[in-house]
Amino acid sequence: MNLRFLVCFILTFVSGCNSATIDLPILSYKIDASGQKTFYNIDYDDFTNQLGDPFEMAKHKIYLSNFFFTRCPSICPPMQTELISIAQEFLDEENITLVSHTIDPKHDTISVLKTYAEAIGIPAKKWQFIRASEEKTKLQAKMYMTNFKPYADGSDFYHSSFVTLVDQKQQIRGFYNVLLREEVERLKKDIRSLLP
Repeated sequence: MNLRFLVCFILTFVSGCNSATIDLPILSYKIDASGQKTFYNIDYDDFTNQLGDPFEMAKHKIYLSNFFFTRCPSICPPMQTELISIAQEFLDEENITLVSHTIDPKHDTISVLKTYAEAIGIPAKKWQFIRASEEKTKLQAKMYMTNFKPYADGSDFYHSSFVTLVDQKQQIRGFYNVLLREEVERLKKDIRSLLP
């Protein structure tokens, strides 16, 4: 009986240690002509947030990033619900910011983004809704290894339900489909693993 208890204790201790020391891979890289990985950092140029301020990444913060548009009739509303829940769970953690890039800058003006953000009710310091030209947004999506394309009838966009986790060094550390419960839980676990 004591041996069984000891084995259970050791297994619990080992699994607990492993979960507390997740070693997330660095995923922001390209393969060059010689087949070598070339790593890059996420950066921004000429993006503006819902307050009309230039958007820049702070070096000490963790970012959760996604692409959306305010009139989205399909995946954005359930994604928004999950992101609100995540934002509320980490509301007191100053080192985490959500950043949502609109893929519809023609419609999603600063005032539209501001109204949208206010309706969500998460403070601007916690959740930034940002916009740039369509060209710059497509380039940014490429940095995040995603893309988007409007439907032929203009009713929606083909775009991803994934959120990207970016660490304090502006490196991508994970991709998560927030429409799946297990992926949301994995994201939360990975966020905690990056916190100091």
